[in-house]
Amino acid sequence: MSRCASTGSQLSVRAFAICSMLALSCALAADFPAGTYAAKGAPYTVSFDGKGQFQVHQGDKLQVAGSYAVKGGELKLTDAQGPWACTKDGEQSGTYAWKFENAVLTLNKVTDKCDDRVKSLIGLAWKRQK
Repeated sequence: MSRCASTGSQLSVRAFAICSMLALSCALAADFPAGTYAAKGAPYTVSFDGKGQFQVHQGDKLQVAGSYAVKGGELKLTDAQGPWACTKDGEQSGTYAWKFENAVLTLNKVTDKCDDRVKSLIGLAWKRQK
C-alpha cells in the first residue's frame, strides 16, 4: 500500500471516530427532556424549550430567562435577564448533573457560584407538567 493510501485510510478512520463522537453527544443532548417543570413547595416553574432557551416563572411573571446547553449528563444554565438572574461576573453560568426518571427531573450541582440558583434547583423533584 502506498503512503498516500495509508494516510487516506487513517484520515477516514479519524473522521469516522469524530463523527461518531459528535453523533453520540447530540443523541445524549436530544435525550434531555424539554418541557415545563414544577416542584412541590417551589412557588415557580422552570421551562426548557428544546431549542436551548429556558425560563423561570413565578405565576405569570418571568423571573429569569437564559440559555441552556446539554453535554452528556450535564446541563449548563446561563442567565441572561430577569430580576432573579445571576448577573455578577463568574455567576452567570452554572453546570448541573441531570437525571430524568418517571417524568421527574433531578439536578445536582457540578459547579455554580450563584448560591441563589443552586438553592432554587437542587434537592427538589421537578415533575414535568407539559
